[in-house]
Amino acid sequence: MGMWIGRPGNLRQFNEAATTFDRSPTLAVAEFRALAGGVTTWAPPVQPRRLKLAWQSTLADDLAHLDRLARRVDGPGPVVVVDPAAGNLLTANHAAGVGPAPGQSPWWATANVTVTSPPYAPATLSLAAPDDLTTLVWYGPAPGQTYAAVPGQPVTWWCPGLSGVAAEMRLWFYDAAGAYLTYWYSSAVDRPMTVTVPVGAAYVRPGVRLVRSCTDLPIGPSVLAVGTEIAALRLGYRQALSTAQQTGTVPLDQYVITGTGAALSDVGGAVNVTVPSTGTVSWVPTAGAHGFPIASGQVAVFTTQFSKATGFGAEFRSTTGAVVGTSARQAAVAPAGAAFVRPWVTAAGVTSPTPLGTASLVVWDQAPPLPVGEGTGLMSITGYGQTIRPGNLDSRDVTLELVEVTSAAG
Repeated sequence: MGMWIGRPGNLRQFNEAATTFDRSPTLAVAEFRALAGGVTTWAPPVQPRRLKLAWQSTLADDLAHLDRLARRVDGPGPVVVVDPAAGNLLTANHAAGVGPAPGQSPWWATANVTVTSPPYAPATLSLAAPDDLTTLVWYGPAPGQTYAAVPGQPVTWWCPGLSGVAAEMRLWFYDAAGAYLTYWYSSAVDRPMTVTVPVGAAYVRPGVRLVRSCTDLPIGPSVLAVGTEIAALRLGYRQALSTAQQTGTVPLDQYVITGTGAALSDVGGAVNVTVPSTGTVSWVPTAGAHGFPIASGQVAVFTTQFSKATGFGAEFRSTTGAVVGTSARQAAVAPAGAAFVRPWVTAAGVTSPTPLGTASLVVWDQAPPLPVGEGTGLMSITGYGQTIRPGNLDSRDVTLELVEVTSAAG
């Protein structure tokens, strides 16, 4: 994929490889040396990235586009650069799931969600009473707290740490003026979501719709990337549940229920649950099975949309069926000796048959590492050079320097 440069809403792709591509941030670290020889350093909380690019024999259309941008022909405002070398467009703190430094982009959430994000420490969220509007949003560095987007290009979004409490992964799109256009969502929260940026969109904002109560749950790493494939996610994974289990339909022998008076029933082909007191529903491949095959070190990510669930997790068993570990989290690493995993939910006070709903159990070869976030803030052109080769007036070499900015005026 080439680089995209332009004003918001009017980006141009540069497929011609740059001969120079320096993308070093400006650290601006100051040193203070005491008379005794000790050194103290000071650094600002924000280190803007700088880009230095050079092309030889630039194509005429590319040259015209860069020349207008550099000379501010269409206005003094900032420009957008979609950098193909950035594997994760999120800011560094968002990508790592840690609290931002002062002045950097925070998370935003609806009123019934509490986000705790002390600077440089893991960010957590707590939620007591989710409803249909309960949402957590990743604010970006661009105006309106968004990220730059290119119409027609695929964008991939995922926040695996919230798989167990999220109902949907969401992407909201906005035009160049910041006006809302549309949104896309995916209920498959246990894997990356990829959509094509719609026509007219200039910005995108990622988020999740939450459906489960939780307390001090780490937000964890997340990724927003241009493209359909993320190099760090080239790990094998498989869906362990059957098609019936994924859709919450019969046969009933693919589920196990325990608890006084607890029962499973077939209502029009859908699995319904009754748990008058307290009980547990587990998913199994077939009646009598210990669980779904898994190997030590693999990661199981379990999600369920059962509306009456009071808890959820997974139980790991050995080849003989002995329990070797349990987890009350949405994602867990299979411990030593594990050969099977059995996901479960708990429920209470379900006095009438209630649909079990959809579910998913994705088994990864290993914990999927996400690319580090580098941010995609708006930029301003601070340097521009155009060189004509002697004897060839049609051949132009171009240099371009840009710096990440909070605003660009004048």
